[in-house]
Amino acid sequence: MHSLSRILLNRNQVLVQPAYLVAIRHTSAGPPPSTPAKEGSLTYKYEKFIGKWPKVLELHRTVLEGSRWCFADVKMYFRTRKAVTTGQKKLSDLTVEELETLVQSGSELFKMLTLIVILQIPGPGDILILMLIFFPRLVLTRHFWSDEQRREFFQLEVTKALISGEQLLSTFGSPSPSDENKLKPMDKLDTSEMLLVHGMHSMYPLPGAKRRIEKRMEALRALDNLMPSAIDGFNERQLIFNCYIRKIDIGKKSESEMRDSLRQYVKFTSRMPNNVYLYASPLFKQK
Repeated sequence: MHSLSRILLNRNQVLVQPAYLVAIRHTSAGPPPSTPAKEGSLTYKYEKFIGKWPKVLELHRTVLEGSRWCFADVKMYFRTRKAVTTGQKKLSDLTVEELETLVQSGSELFKMLTLIVILQIPGPGDILILMLIFFPRLVLTRHFWSDEQRREFFQLEVTKALISGEQLLSTFGSPSPSDENKLKPMDKLDTSEMLLVHGMHSMYPLPGAKRRIEKRMEALRALDNLMPSAIDGFNERQLIFNCYIRKIDIGKKSESEMRDSLRQYVKFTSRMPNNVYLYASPLFKQK
């Protein structure tokens, strides 16, 4: 089987063309548009060959699209992070798609960076097809999942995060958002409480995680500010992603129900001070 890395690089050099680096759609909506393989090219011949087996061709294209989408997100993440860190842009200057990349959970970002490394090595990139079949949730990121898997897997993560959040609130006596004095800021939390915070935000408890959670909250609040003008244009995939990053239950909600949940969340959290916003997801669930 041809290396996925070579196929990605041969498809009109889609990974290095300047146009590819331009934010042309919300990252949660899907991969950037691709250029059809030219007749006679390596990709064209390869896809024509595996077209004898429709399921294999479908998996191949899923991995190809997922890889391009993953590359696009990682590039946008580092470009946006650099712009904010160097002072070129403030969070309030960022677009929806730029903010979406900044608020991705630490576990997802770690997987994305690992996949980018794998895709640079000839040969191992093809293993993604096997991962897609046997370990889609554990090994791969949302970029490689079907819409049905994305809804299912995101809900599992939301459920885990909310359990951690509810356990944390119970240690404070299950306070309401108005009980600010009972909701400790991060620098007042002990080790066991911080572990629950990591779980609530789907972050690995690694060095620097506290700072990353603070930065994620800042970006999420900036994204919240853009929601009223953006939410009506979101499709189902975008609505699911935006519920997921806020740890709002997805379940079998329709598009209109998810929009309502997001609107309610933004309104519910709009006046929260930062020490309360840290617990926004479990507080929103119990309201």
